[in-house]
Amino acid sequence: EGHRVPRRDGRLLTMRWRLTYLASQRGRRGFCSVVTQQIQRFCEKPQRGITLAEMVSVGQASDMQSALTENAQMLHKELPVRLARRINELQKMPYGLSEMAPVQKVRGWYVRSFNDLISMREPQTMEEEQAFTACLEKILKRHSAVVPTMAQGIMMLKEQMGDDAVRKCPFLQDFLDRFYLSRIGVRMLLSQHVALHEPAEGFIGILGESVCPGDEAEAAVAHATHVCEARYGCCPTVEIRGDVEERIPYVPGHLHHMLHELLKNAMRAVVETHAPHLRPNGGHSAEGVSDSLPPIDITIAAGQSDFHIRIADQGGGIPRSQIANIWNYMYTTAERPKEQVLKRCLIMSPLSERVCVSVCVPTMLPCNISFSMHMPTPS
Repeated sequence: EGHRVPRRDGRLLTMRWRLTYLASQRGRRGFCSVVTQQIQRFCEKPQRGITLAEMVSVGQASDMQSALTENAQMLHKELPVRLARRINELQKMPYGLSEMAPVQKVRGWYVRSFNDLISMREPQTMEEEQAFTACLEKILKRHSAVVPTMAQGIMMLKEQMGDDAVRKCPFLQDFLDRFYLSRIGVRMLLSQHVALHEPAEGFIGILGESVCPGDEAEAAVAHATHVCEARYGCCPTVEIRGDVEERIPYVPGHLHHMLHELLKNAMRAVVETHAPHLRPNGGHSAEGVSDSLPPIDITIAAGQSDFHIRIADQGGGIPRSQIANIWNYMYTTAERPKEQVLKRCLIMSPLSERVCVSVCVPTMLPCNISFSMHMPTPS
């Protein structure tokens, strides 16, 4: 059979144990072969687009249980297709990335989740729908570490090939875009269905019916300030102005995450530009430094059909020569220890299927940079 059979005390195992061992290996290969065939079959199926309006309509149905069952039936058909496509791509990555232990771990999670879904019959009753929802909760928990685990695999590849070679690989950039966008979509579908079982005032699943971007900005500022002070011992102040009382339907967790990531970058740039003697965890005194740092401005503007949030800082700007690199997963100006996990958080707007983030480097103010988040709102 081509297998090396384990030995014990320098002797071959008994023939009976040997046959049992080889049979188990054949059984494992047979199981893997069946799953592989199923994955390939689902890869060939078309992926159905699901709008936010469809997701919201489930939570507004008069017969909630029937609506949940119908939604579960749709997810039972749709989720395996999406997972199968990612599994297929994870298996075909170049430069040996597919063989990296972290990538293999991620692929294993996707295969297990795929197998969990296709092993369940399509929900028809309330009990079956509840069992299906429990399966979705298990998948959400299982996939919670996908982003940092994938990043570990990419770090291993960078150590083998070098930063420049990995950064210039167009396939890897395109793959990660598809992979993370798909992950956001899948988690949106999973989280929405699970959240509909736990109704909360002002929410339809995970969608807030009246989210205040001003409040989310304040919460993100508090969170980012804590991170900045823990790292440098000081932090610039943040001023929020504009339509701070306006409200929009949105997923508050997504908005908070976007604001938090942008604010962390802005705060780091301001501190390192205006207090260069303060290195991360460097032990230098930062007493009184915060008062001397230029503030970060957040401007909130509501339009008739969209919403804008601009974050502007005086952190030194971005050289024009590096503008093309800022969306590259491999590019960073931050100092990091060798084992630090790289992470690029790309959050897609559930309302428009994208978030438009424009980067402005004014020629008259070379020390300033502003990020503007454009979020179309439903009519």
